[in-house]
Amino acid sequence: MASHMPANYAEDRLHRYLAHWTRDSSNVSKLDVAAITWASEEERRERQRKYCQVGSDYYDLVTPLYEQGWGQQFHYTPITPGLSIRESMTAYEKTFAGLARLEKDMRILDLGCGIGGPARTIASTIGCKIVGITNNAWHVERGTVLTREAGLDSLVTLLQGDFLKLPFPDESFDAAYSVESLCYAPNPADVYREIKRVLKPGSPFTFHDFAMTENFDEGIPDHQDMAFRSSPAPWFFGPAGDIWWAWKMPGWPDFWKVFKMWDPFRGCAHVIYRLMILLGMCPPEVSTLMDTMWYCTKSVAIGGRMGIFTPMYVFVCRKPGAGEE
Repeated sequence: MASHMPANYAEDRLHRYLAHWTRDSSNVSKLDVAAITWASEEERRERQRKYCQVGSDYYDLVTPLYEQGWGQQFHYTPITPGLSIRESMTAYEKTFAGLARLEKDMRILDLGCGIGGPARTIASTIGCKIVGITNNAWHVERGTVLTREAGLDSLVTLLQGDFLKLPFPDESFDAAYSVESLCYAPNPADVYREIKRVLKPGSPFTFHDFAMTENFDEGIPDHQDMAFRSSPAPWFFGPAGDIWWAWKMPGWPDFWKVFKMWDPFRGCAHVIYRLMILLGMCPPEVSTLMDTMWYCTKSVAIGGRMGIFTPMYVFVCRKPGAGEE
């Protein structure tokens, strides 16, 4: 089995990504909170212009860490009673396939497929053919290996490309979906135009993505926040490091995963990394990486606890059929 760590996983990946988020690219050994939180309009436009490179550099850096610490499915999920986080993700992917109107023998496009975790679940459950697209070369390489090992290479194909410039002919897919990926587009409307182009008339498109919740109206049936399905544990207990919920699950299947997000563990880990940096055992950028990932996961958990953010906003759409507006 191929390692989840690329052969060239090294300091240059840290420098390439962290340089996007600092005003002093010669020094990425300290988290530049001002550049991240109070970015100027010019800085934001520059990052949007380089969206493909920023996204690819990010996933070059974190994909091995995600797979090692979270699994092959890079998304949040409502927690199903009695199931672990991983089992809940698989169960949710099957539910999502139903919401997305995905059926056997369809040719389906997965936008922002990562290493193909959801695509493998859906394809093996339904018997459909899925083409996943990602802008990251390592996603394709690693995901193709995992797909072959799962015996699903006849159903799932992963390709490198830009979802703003899809490399497919018009009306070539029966359905399309995305899971926590369109939020990275500089202008989602551009992605929607491309999706409409490659879908056959009348075909469904469904996305599950990050969203703020101020305008969510529970009375509108077309709007679905799947976070409300999480029970009894809140969906954010993992990134929040809430070991109480992890401890309640029989067999403790999520305990170590959640323990690594726990504040006291993070504090100890920070001291250890600082000591390793002092002794020359790892580069200073590693501390910046840990701080960055901690900043992200804690922000997600805080937003979920406050009820102002959801990573599971689901919208089911359909390309107009022939003769429809």
